Amino acid sequence: MKQIILLFTFLLISAELFPQITLTSSVNPAPGNLQNIIECDTTGVSQGNAGANQTWNFTGLVRQDSTLLTWVASSSTPYSAQFPTSNVASTIDNSNYNYFTGSSSSLLVNGNGGPSYVVSYTDLQTFITFPFTYNSSFTDNFAAFFNVGGFNVTRTGTTTVTSDAYGTINLPFGSFSDALRIKYVVSSKDSSNPGFPVVILSNITSYVWFVGGKKFPVCEIIYASSTFNGIPNPSTKHVSYSPNNPSLAITQTSTAVPQNYELGQNYPNPFNPVTNLEFEIPTLEFVSLKVYDMLGKEVATLINGNLGPGTYRYDFDASGLTSGNYFYKLETKDFSETKKMILLK
Repeated sequence: MKQIILLFTFLLISAELFPQITLTSSVNPAPGNLQNIIECDTTGVSQGNAGANQTWNFTGLVRQDSTLLTWVASSSTPYSAQFPTSNVASTIDNSNYNYFTGSSSSLLVNGNGGPSYVVSYTDLQTFITFPFTYNSSFTDNFAAFFNVGGFNVTRTGTTTVTSDAYGTINLPFGSFSDALRIKYVVSSKDSSNPGFPVVILSNITSYVWFVGGKKFPVCEIIYASSTFNGIPNPSTKHVSYSPNNPSLAITQTSTAVPQNYELGQNYPNPFNPVTNLEFEIPTLEFVSLKVYDMLGKEVATLINGNLGPGTYRYDFDASGLTSGNYFYKLETKDFSETKKMILLK
């Protein structure tokens, strides 16, 4: 079920004038992206209402477990040959992978692969189309043919995606007034004949919240049900949130593992109002990148979450600051460095 839940991880862009946001291809996952997913007690948790100007209060969510989702290049995985059009894959254990194809117009699901079996879709599943905002919707069919335990399985299904609400979401780590909710309804049918006909019907309804400037969903509620030859299986419900969420302003420019930590000098410098901050980290760890004024007061938190090894660039927009000298500080468990930059307006 974790693999199903983690399929609902992808991204968004900036807030508009009104409290809603628009998804574009900039939200497609990329190798090196990380998402820390906090799984919670589901008791008394509801997705609330659809419509404009909603308020969702999830401040009382109770943590039960956590999962780190890692995005990698599909070509680096052991099942890449079965997914020739995929350009990015996600994993929680470096053993089982979900495969995707991101483009300027959509994010497609190619299937999944692991030691037990590989499911490669013959008709790819459309996960999202771009642009996508409040009241956007689409319906798409998908299909697969695969083998499990020596028996052939045929899968057919339908995905319906609708952005049905926007408003303010309150979470244990903060409140966001520009939240956009997307509703997914995925129905599928698996048919096989291991000596007798087997039909498994599955239905998944999920509610996913995005907020401006955050790359991945900040909250998800997922309901799943299925039947085996008409006999219902126990239904499930999953609730999660993601506090350490990468900013859309950050880009991983290289996945090569550096030998050392390094914080580069910003460029251009002086700048007005945007400058690039580059740094390198050699391990997967918690990273903080903050900006301070001449008095040592923190004026911006740029990064405050997990990053994988590699080289990164943060596009810092200082439109909200006055001209002057500022300091930016990169800090991890084993490294800390500060550099000076000059804003001239």
